[in-house]
Amino acid sequence: MSLADKPALGLLWSLARQTLTPLQGPLLVAFAYYLGAESAFYIGTLSDKIFAIFWPPNVILFCALVIVPQRRWWLYIAAVLPAHVIAERGVGMPVAQMAVAFATNCMVALLNAYAVRRFVGDPPWFGTFQKAALYIVIAAGPCPALSAFGGAFVPILGGDPFADYWLFWSHWYLANALPNLTLGPVFLIWFSDGAKWSRWALSRRQLEPVALAVTLIVISALVATAAGRFGANEFASVLLLAPLPPVLWAAVRFGEKGASGAILIVTVVLTWHALHFPTLPSEQTSEYGLLALQLFLMALAMPILLLGALIDELRRTELVTRRLNASLLTAQDDERRRIARDLHDTTGQNLIAATLIAGQIHKMLPPSAERVLQQLEDVLQQAIREIRTVSYLLHPPLLDEAGLGLALRDYVSGYTERSGVDVSLNVAPELDRLPPDTELALFRVVQEALTNVARHSKSATAHIELSRRTTGSGEQIELTIEDAGTGIPKIRRARSGFGRKAGAGSARGIGLVSMRERLYQVGGSLAIESRVGRTVVRAVIPVSRAGAG
Repeated sequence: MSLADKPALGLLWSLARQTLTPLQGPLLVAFAYYLGAESAFYIGTLSDKIFAIFWPPNVILFCALVIVPQRRWWLYIAAVLPAHVIAERGVGMPVAQMAVAFATNCMVALLNAYAVRRFVGDPPWFGTFQKAALYIVIAAGPCPALSAFGGAFVPILGGDPFADYWLFWSHWYLANALPNLTLGPVFLIWFSDGAKWSRWALSRRQLEPVALAVTLIVISALVATAAGRFGANEFASVLLLAPLPPVLWAAVRFGEKGASGAILIVTVVLTWHALHFPTLPSEQTSEYGLLALQLFLMALAMPILLLGALIDELRRTELVTRRLNASLLTAQDDERRRIARDLHDTTGQNLIAATLIAGQIHKMLPPSAERVLQQLEDVLQQAIREIRTVSYLLHPPLLDEAGLGLALRDYVSGYTERSGVDVSLNVAPELDRLPPDTELALFRVVQEALTNVARHSKSATAHIELSRRTTGSGEQIELTIEDAGTGIPKIRRARSGFGRKAGAGSARGIGLVSMRERLYQVGGSLAIESRVGRTVVRAVIPVSRAGAG
């Protein structure tokens, strides 16, 4: 090959890449469409060996159309046509039936995609309860129902009686609506949250969803097997509710992801078993029995999906609230630090200057004014002491300069002098410097707890212990504040079963909330044990989160 030929080959390769790159998406969807059709035939078909009551290909095309730009829809529809022909020819479907089936498949996918983009909006498509409800209305409502009017003619073109048109319509409608409610959410949630799922790796935290999926498969298979032993009676129908507890658990623990995945597992297992081993309730080999199963799965999927969406929305609201609380606490600490610095550097210095001026005035005044001038100096010295105390309480400078241990010792000394409460402090010598936000959170917990002791508990003593402990889950920083007062009424009432009463306990409750939020922001937790004569406030922060100073 000559050197002149190499640039030509490079140009051809560049043109080929530019041509094939836009086709990667359609070709991938076409391959997924074919796999979906094959999986539908594996799950099972009706007696004609052609009609599948669970048809994923339409959901695959529908989800692709939701994601890609509308101007490229025709390319994806053209790409799945060969996949549709190959899959349907594999089960011997005639050309006329194949054409009607493909037309109705495209119709339901286009209607669903347009309606979801128009009314549900941008991803995440299950971000709120309202979005999930709109999706369910669209995916299980008019779109598959309209396409079923044409799809019902597919079995009729194969020789089935026209008198069964509405039965065929029902099967065709549910064969599209049921995957929309089970497989569609899985695809759309995976795409909208793909960045997180792409980093998924099996760990101890992921063992729960894996175990839950295995449990659902086993329970659904046992239910499908056991239901046939009782025939078409009421007890057999009740057995179908056996997967409900793990399905609810999946929705509560994992939100919309867990809900959609659990419903998909139950649907696939029960549908496969019903088509291969017709032992489910109602006339065992009747298509009406399969219709009843489809309706049951539809009725199960709708509330579970809504429950998962509602839980996700509540969790997102809680997360936003937590972030807002963190911002408020940070702004509060910054403002306290600024005010403390201004009081110390400006107001305090002005008062000191005033005492110096008063000393100079002392030499100029007659002896008769000495007593009044002394009172003025006493007032100025008292104001300086109060300014220093307020400045320290707002933000102790030792916390930034020397660390938590020295800051606590200084604070406890001043607290004992001001309040009269005898406080003992024990700080472990092996405790190193911690990150500033962790030290500040622990200091504020001590500050709030001792404030409660002085205002509410009526305890004459208190004990503080700050240590670094090794537990089964790793090392952690543990802070305990114990007093011998009257206890926290709110916690005592909760333990005794009494109702909440407004009053002094309400103010203390606000302080407890503040402590919990501060510890939450640094990855810690707060536990309180309270009874008359003993109250223990325990704060724990894992060292892995507290880090090294």
